[in-house]
Amino acid sequence: MGRQAKYKALAGQFITAIEAGEYEFDQPLPSLRQLSALYQVSMTTALACYRYLESLGYITADPKRGFFPCFNPQHASAIEYAQFNAKACTLPNPPPSRARSGFATAQLDPTLIDSQQLRASLARTMRSDHTLFNYGDPLGEQPFRQALSEHLKTQGFVIRAQELVITQGCLDAVKTALELVTKEQDIVAVPSPCYTGLLDILSVMGRQVLEIPSNQDGIDLVQLEHEMARHQVAACLISANFQNPTGHSLSTQQKAALANMASQYRIPIIEDDVYRELCHTGTTPLPIKHFDQDGWVVWCSSISKTLAPGLRLGWCAPGRFHQKYSDLIRIRSLGCNRPLQLALADYISRGHYARYLKKLNNTLASQCNQYIQLLTRLLPDKVRVNRPQGGLVLWLELPDINTKQLQKQLKEERIYILCGDAFSTTTHYHNYIRLNFGQCIHAEIETQLTKLAQTASSLQRQKSVKSESKTGTKLV
Repeated sequence: MGRQAKYKALAGQFITAIEAGEYEFDQPLPSLRQLSALYQVSMTTALACYRYLESLGYITADPKRGFFPCFNPQHASAIEYAQFNAKACTLPNPPPSRARSGFATAQLDPTLIDSQQLRASLARTMRSDHTLFNYGDPLGEQPFRQALSEHLKTQGFVIRAQELVITQGCLDAVKTALELVTKEQDIVAVPSPCYTGLLDILSVMGRQVLEIPSNQDGIDLVQLEHEMARHQVAACLISANFQNPTGHSLSTQQKAALANMASQYRIPIIEDDVYRELCHTGTTPLPIKHFDQDGWVVWCSSISKTLAPGLRLGWCAPGRFHQKYSDLIRIRSLGCNRPLQLALADYISRGHYARYLKKLNNTLASQCNQYIQLLTRLLPDKVRVNRPQGGLVLWLELPDINTKQLQKQLKEERIYILCGDAFSTTTHYHNYIRLNFGQCIHAEIETQLTKLAQTASSLQRQKSVKSESKTGTKLV
């Protein structure tokens, strides 16, 4: 085992212990010399381990006293998911307008995008022959589909190039799938809470939704299977990996079970898998589609969250619906931007995408921890943060705080967040907010997070004063 693997493996043990609360804030970690002797590693490996933990925000170095944990498990303990009986309902139409910037939009900081290599691939493509500007294959350029197929294979996920259809982003792929397998007033099962963009699509398409409660393993499969067995739902729309807004994932067992349920009840599952490659732990998880034996899973994804949203390219593996899906694409759009597809084929096939993802995920893991450290230090004690293992968003529970008022006051300061109510038709998430941590930490971001925390604390105090006044408690 190489030195790098050793220090990361060792760091993983400390992360588990720190998250479990086995170290107090004022309790020093073993010294470098003690760490070297305890785990029989070199001093270089011991130092690399601590530096890595420091970069992720788990520990801090005191020059005179050593290394100390700075992660507070009280704040980052697992959030309890609301449990309720699923009930179909109609979404508001048109959907409400929402902020699409700052902490309110799940997107990467522009400085993290691999613009140099992307430009180089674009330049190479534009120097190719003049046929570049002719019509291309409506289902997607073969070099791009082949490059995607080879890339996915390195993750243990086998999808042949001819199974893929190129789309204008992931939401476009999802919308096309919904048009194909559902009709107006059909009921579509979704996890609760659910990404606003998916709810908005269902709203404008006139579909009803059936919110299935989430849990630590993923979603309530008992309720979902009950509805599928009764054929009360026409389709399921699910994100299995690093869901937006909660950041949590379905277990491997649940993914396999869902693929089997889709086949058993002959009900399609549309899988929005746009965050899967943003995995902070180094091992990219598998999608539900991996377990699909009979083609009932329609798998959708894109580069919008991982690489460049402005390129507007995504893809779909429609399974048993491939022919009808392809026909719909041919009729509606005649395909996607050909030069961009070929440029991305060049970018992926040269290995730039795989190298970029590895670097990006290390950065995002560090940013995620930095955000959590700042928020847990600044926010009131009762606040809890769901710690994701991937993706771009944090899901925060703010008890006793009017999050709509918080959102309104922050908007006046040009600080944008999304309230939990935006992600559901129920009333279970009014004490939650979702934040994008894709923006790099700098002075302005710290100022905005500080203002968020100050506003939240002020609203909490106001509610406490009103509550005490109502009960007749004497204020000191």
